[in-house]
Amino acid sequence: MAFQAPQLLLLLLLLPFLVWEYRRRIGRTASSAYVLFPNPAQFAPIPQSPWKRHLGAGLYFAALALGIVALARPQATLLMPDNLAGVVLTIDISLSMRATDIDPSRLEAAKAAAQSFVKALPPGAKVGLVSFAGYATTEVPLTTDHQRVLEQIENLELARRTAIGEGLRESLAAFPVDATGKPLGPSSVVLLSDGRNNWGVEPLEVAEQAKEMGVVVHTIGLGRRQSEDDFYFNNWMAFDEHTLRAIAEATGGEYYAAESAQALQEAYRRLGKVVGWKPTRTEVSGAASLLAGLMLASSLLVSNWRRRVV
Repeated sequence: MAFQAPQLLLLLLLLPFLVWEYRRRIGRTASSAYVLFPNPAQFAPIPQSPWKRHLGAGLYFAALALGIVALARPQATLLMPDNLAGVVLTIDISLSMRATDIDPSRLEAAKAAAQSFVKALPPGAKVGLVSFAGYATTEVPLTTDHQRVLEQIENLELARRTAIGEGLRESLAAFPVDATGKPLGPSSVVLLSDGRNNWGVEPLEVAEQAKEMGVVVHTIGLGRRQSEDDFYFNNWMAFDEHTLRAIAEATGGEYYAAESAQALQEAYRRLGKVVGWKPTRTEVSGAASLLAGLMLASSLLVSNWRRRVV
């Protein structure tokens, strides 16, 4: 939280003095209400708990404090939609994605998580879809038509081999660039794979290209980590954690290991908070003023209620 006029916060130092003056004036034995008998000369004091006696004053002091904070013009950093942002979902559709160690299968879990990610993007964000197995295909170029991307995710089908580098290279080609080869806006790739690169260009070579372009690549390893106990499974059914982590680190992205459908959904959920959004400092003095007004109105209502005659 920052303030445009922080010097006005010094007025808060007056509050302790006002509280002290309030307590001095009210006294400890003051009654808060009286019961009126037929004989007007007879009154019986009705005791009341301390917090009820001082609730109105407490609300008033809180309203005063919030009013001072509003005068200092507070600013908060909020996530706002970034209409210049572009993100490409890059999904592995190799045959190992039919494995059912993640219910109902790796591919179906990946589809569901990717669709949830697209639905969480701000409406103006541009999103594209690339699939890869032995070769990479741009299923949907960058577009603000999120429904089209959702439908194409559902239509993904399996193919042979795993070419992670080709998938990443195809994803980079989806971004429009300026004369210097840099993307026209904030650009990122979310690449998911459940295997090891066994075809095409080396992934880390393409990661260096992404770094030069300024494209951030987030990676997700789906399924099972490498295991030294099972050489066959280690080479054909486990994801290459080392390569996926290195791609993310080289480009300033995040790496996630998803060994369950829940972990996969969580990875996409976390990425959904940073992709397509930009931190923006916004003045929130209006909200502080509104809250101060509500506190003041509540103080007046409580004070009026305490003055009732029974």
